[in-house]
Amino acid sequence: VDRNVRALRDQFVTTELSKILYNGYWFSPEREFVQSCLAKSQETVNGRVRLSLILGNVIVEGRMSETEALYDAEQVSMDSVTNFDPSATTGFIAIESIRLRKWGEGRLKNGGTVKPES
Repeated sequence: VDRNVRALRDQFVTTELSKILYNGYWFSPEREFVQSCLAKSQETVNGRVRLSLILGNVIVEGRMSETEALYDAEQVSMDSVTNFDPSATTGFIAIESIRLRKWGEGRLKNGGTVKPES
């Protein structure tokens, strides 16, 4: 999940769904809306997480996904990103465009579109 989508999910979707369910509004339009947002955020999530349980603590030992590159040293290196200009680090649009371009490339690679949905 993209970091900004995850932040929105964690700050809004999961907390609002908790409130809706706690107050007994399972059969409501707001529950359907919030739950559809949650489902949308999980569309590309897959894989496994290896955990250790030690003295009441949960420790993430590793993550694996068959379809997503969870970490790619080539992508996070400033030396290998050919279309990144370090002088653009002061510009918000230039920095955010890297993330959005990768998102668009992923959608196109999986047969999707980057056009607005109607």
